[in-house]
Amino acid sequence: MILRRLSQSLKQQNWTAIWIEFVLLVVGVFLGIQVSNWNEARVERNRELVFLAQLRAEISDNEATIEHQLRYQGQLVASGRRALAFLQSDGHCVADCAGLIVDFFHASQFWGTPYARAKYEENQRLGFPNSSEARAAVDNFYVFIDGWDAVTAAAPPYRERVRGKFTPEASELLWRKCWRSVGYRFEELVRDCETGVSALDVQSMLADIYADTEIRSELKFWVGQNIFAVNTLPDALRYAKTATDAIDQERGVVP
Repeated sequence: MILRRLSQSLKQQNWTAIWIEFVLLVVGVFLGIQVSNWNEARVERNRELVFLAQLRAEISDNEATIEHQLRYQGQLVASGRRALAFLQSDGHCVADCAGLIVDFFHASQFWGTPYARAKYEENQRLGFPNSSEARAAVDNFYVFIDGWDAVTAAAPPYRERVRGKFTPEASELLWRKCWRSVGYRFEELVRDCETGVSALDVQSMLADIYADTEIRSELKFWVGQNIFAVNTLPDALRYAKTATDAIDQERGVVP
């Protein structure tokens, strides 16, 4: 319609009408482009919100993993300290000897469940979050937990050495009653097997463990690694909180 009126005005050399029609044409094209850009920006923003919600859920899942890991490794350290106290004594156990076997067993554990990264890597590929501050907060968390396997998620030499001192009957009780899997993600260290273990030849197993001098240094190393984890993983929780707060701000979610 505007083009037809502009054509007629040109034929009539009606310059005022020509300028008005031309301005209307330019404004119409500009507004059309702006509306198209706004629609594209809205679609992209909605897409970002969906991916950020998934990323936040992944970080929250990793937080739950870290919290469980802290409890697990705290138990491991406590058991390791009691086991080391026995190894640094005269080697004679007179009380709670079955509990000591459980301590040596629990101290040999490692929990290697990896952290989830799929949503983080997907958001990285897409360039989300768009905010550089929020993206840095998320990156800091994942950089911190990256490579944690090198600290406590790989089997230590102590594990194989000390378990070679348990009788098959003791191993059966320890695995059946003093360890359990919780769902598909977590595992727990419990002490429900002490009564059963006390009926076995506990003194012979403790004597074999005490006689192997390599066990002491290997256990010291493994306890030390887990002490490092217990002291350091709370920092990961702080990074996670900073990341989820930044994502919430980007999503416009009020805490």
